[in-house]
Amino acid sequence: MKSKLVAYLLWWFLGVIGAHKFYIGKTGMGVLYFFTFGLFGIGWFIDLFTLSGQVDLYNARYGQPKVGSAQQQSQNIVVNVTTPAGTVPEVRISAEKQVLALADQSSQLTLRQIVSRTSLDVDEAEEAVRKLVARGMAREQIAEDGKVLYDFN
Repeated sequence: MKSKLVAYLLWWFLGVIGAHKFYIGKTGMGVLYFFTFGLFGIGWFIDLFTLSGQVDLYNARYGQPKVGSAQQQSQNIVVNVTTPAGTVPEVRISAEKQVLALADQSSQLTLRQIVSRTSLDVDEAEEAVRKLVARGMAREQIAEDGKVLYDFN
């Protein structure tokens, strides 16, 4: 890390021969200042206003503090990602789980009830019920009025 105070002291006392330019790593400009006496004093005078920024630029490029030094700084980047207002991420629950959750509310269901009370279409509901019947988790029954009922007792 280069000090602005040191840079300005070098500029004041040895600026016409480019000492401050050498200090901040601008060797080419330092040599030019040395042979032209600070660009005939004009460059030396302009540096009065720009030297602070030149030191900041040097420190930003090369002035990384050594690990463990007192000047070492920690930088954390935090990115908060949210969903746009009014939107809820879609969570897909399996067809079988939807049917079983509905069966917890009513032990006998028709296919129409399953389709109307879940997010399943007719084909998905029918396939899910077939799987549950095949696994012994439900029984298919025909009601007196001819409706097909699925019993989950």
